[in-house]
Amino acid sequence: MNKLYVVLAMLLSSSIFAQNHVPHIENPPLVPIDYRQAGFWIGRHPAPDSLIMDNDRIARFNARAIQKGLCFSQHPDSLAIMADRLKPVIQSNFQYAKEKGRFDADGKAVSPTLWTGIEARLNLKAYGSLSPRFAFPIRFTNQRLVPHAEALSSTAGNIELDYLQNSGADIGEPTIIYHESADGKWLFGANHASAGWYLKQDMVILDYADWLAFKESTDFVVTTSDKSALYLDDSGTRYHGFIRMGNRFPLIEQSGNFFKVALPSVSPAFAYISKADANPGYLPYTARNVYQQAFKLQNAPYGWGDLNAEYDCSGLLKQLFQCFGIYLPRNGAEQAAASSLAHSFKQQDQREQLIKTKGIAAASLLRFPGHIMLYLGSIEGRAYALHALYGYSQPSAQGDRIVKVNKTVVSDLSLGEGSARKSLLQRLSGIYLVSIP
Repeated sequence: MNKLYVVLAMLLSSSIFAQNHVPHIENPPLVPIDYRQAGFWIGRHPAPDSLIMDNDRIARFNARAIQKGLCFSQHPDSLAIMADRLKPVIQSNFQYAKEKGRFDADGKAVSPTLWTGIEARLNLKAYGSLSPRFAFPIRFTNQRLVPHAEALSSTAGNIELDYLQNSGADIGEPTIIYHESADGKWLFGANHASAGWYLKQDMVILDYADWLAFKESTDFVVTTSDKSALYLDDSGTRYHGFIRMGNRFPLIEQSGNFFKVALPSVSPAFAYISKADANPGYLPYTARNVYQQAFKLQNAPYGWGDLNAEYDCSGLLKQLFQCFGIYLPRNGAEQAAASSLAHSFKQQDQREQLIKTKGIAAASLLRFPGHIMLYLGSIEGRAYALHALYGYSQPSAQGDRIVKVNKTVVSDLSLGEGSARKSLLQRLSGIYLVSIP
């Protein structure tokens, strides 16, 4: 099986559950209120203001991810190589989506003719006939596995888990376009983290020089709120759109309480963002900043594959670490592979103790197949994590039932204890440091 297909396919398992489970109950509070405050964890950290990686090491971290084939290169010398790698991805993603996308939003079984039409839109016979083009989203848009906008699920009635959804893309996210659908309505391209189909109406194509100037601007701001408003005036009254955490825009000037930033379009060509929602340049990669940014995402609604501009477990970490100029791949398995392995768990391991001794609070990822979390620290020998969580199993007299969380939470790793699936702690496969030696 093509490696990149596996990578993208695993994205679709990025929540703990890949199918609908019934019955379910709504979630109770998971931890004491103090544990849900960034300052609580900052106060427990031994060196919250020490740099975890400086800019040089971050650049090497990003380059290593590209060299490993975990992120998509946007260097012009790599375009032909990337084009060759991506054609099989289009084919494999179609087969995966066809296998998983069995029911529509009304719970009706999908007709084979739907897949015949989608396959025709792939336009594979024409692949390679177009030169790569350089693009940016002009609004938040979905990145789909196939050129089809409607949700399809593997279980009737479970539209929250849309198996055609690959990721989300924000205004100004650098994207290289390699292919176009037969009907001309869709573009297939790759950003640094993932590849998929975009609605053409949501993208702007620029010449390479303008694209590169926007992408590589040395004066820029990074968005630091969960969602930030973009305005067309410096009084903040003419709303243009929103931008998620961790995205960068070229800085034109400062205007009162706002940054004036460039947009990747002719009209409008610029917008204003509140200084409370952005930072000039990347944030220093310190534990204090990681905690402060991560807790801004607490309680954000769960969004499978970034649906509705929200976050699943790996999408949350991708956006969070972009605040520091760290560009993780899109899915959890690849995020772990891009990081440095601190420990690979064995069945007999004393797991809580190993997390405490091997993990670095605010700079470690805890993962098992299908889920990934940010390690916050340990209290009285118990590890805690922040993660976007769809739900977890809970044993009962009638068998396991599902506690549906559906948001970003702080929890310990006992969730699921006693269930057939086992606890988060028991399921862990490894500890990974978002750092390099």
